[in-house]
Amino acid sequence: MYEPPEGDVALYIDWENIKYSLLNKEKRLPNAMALKEAAAKYGRVVAAKAYANWQEGQHLRDPNDLYSAGIEPIYVPTTILGFGDSPDGAPRRKNSVDVKLAVDCVDASLSNPNITTFVLVTGDGDFVHLINTLRLRGKRVVVVGTSWSTSWQLTSSADHFLAYDVTVDPVGASTSSKNGSTPSVEEALKVLVDVVKYVREKGRPNVFAQIKLLLTSRLGNFDEQSYGFAKFKDFMKEAERRGLVKTTTVGLIDRAYLPWETIDDAVGSDSGDGAEERIQLGNPHEPASSTAVAPRANEETLKTLLRFVNKLEESSPFMSFNYIVSRTYESRTLPLSASEISSLLDEAIQSGVFLIDSRTILDRATGEYRDINIFRLNRQHPVVVAAIKVQTAEAKHPR
Repeated sequence: MYEPPEGDVALYIDWENIKYSLLNKEKRLPNAMALKEAAAKYGRVVAAKAYANWQEGQHLRDPNDLYSAGIEPIYVPTTILGFGDSPDGAPRRKNSVDVKLAVDCVDASLSNPNITTFVLVTGDGDFVHLINTLRLRGKRVVVVGTSWSTSWQLTSSADHFLAYDVTVDPVGASTSSKNGSTPSVEEALKVLVDVVKYVREKGRPNVFAQIKLLLTSRLGNFDEQSYGFAKFKDFMKEAERRGLVKTTTVGLIDRAYLPWETIDDAVGSDSGDGAEERIQLGNPHEPASSTAVAPRANEETLKTLLRFVNKLEESSPFMSFNYIVSRTYESRTLPLSASEISSLLDEAIQSGVFLIDSRTILDRATGEYRDINIFRLNRQHPVVVAAIKVQTAEAKHPR
């Protein structure tokens, strides 16, 4: 006999995020009823809200359909911040969907104790703070997002993750559904190798959570326990044992690499937890060249750049390459042309002065999602330490 889940459910949808993600990848719109039905599997849905600027042309017709599905559209205005504020210099559009959605969630968690499950439809990693707050209050959090653009931080923090294109509203037959069975472990391992190769070539996060998310997307269904592994890490270790991938812990995070990559974890002498990761990619049959340990550029020029970037990080902790170059050039901090600053920055990145990650962003000008590399100072690098030390001394004892 079917027993309904205990507790009520609240559904909150970052409409612009899920809508553009589906439009850009699969050329389709999100199904409002499918989202509500997915939430209803966790209990009685007592609140369902979708957030966007409904006055914008691309959203004008959506409120009526949302009302028909029993979802309340919440209006959030958009502000144009002007040119040059975004990483690529395009006009930057900003709304406060994340703030409004987060405030409403926390308010509901405090005023409605019967709500035990919050279903968040978004791929935005900024909501990880909201997830942690809700779980701290004893709430179960389910994240619904597309398998190709959901932040791995979200999937790691939530109690459950539902891939919209795989579980909520799939299109076409997946690998697992073609023959009605789960792919064999050999098939799963083969796809795993393709996934690791993809994230390494594209500069995407190579953390285990991201890799599992992509496995789910490509296989249509993935559960390591169905292969006899208690944890996903055990599955990765089996792949490593077979020589298919290489795994290591960098800082506090487990990461995966291709078997022929050289990984050098050099721990700084001044700190026991500052690991500088240097990866060398290339043909596995060719000898690896040494990695430069210090830039060839004039050291004082480089330190001037690093001190300026240190100030930029106070307001922009993650910056694109073009953003750093344009801001440095506009500030006239260095007597260099934009191309010379670009070369200096590139040389610094190659020498390990910057830490590199990637982020999926929404290009407001085109309405499409795209991946960009983002940079921040490697504060364990001796050149960075020396540059900031001088800057701190000058701030304490101005001339």
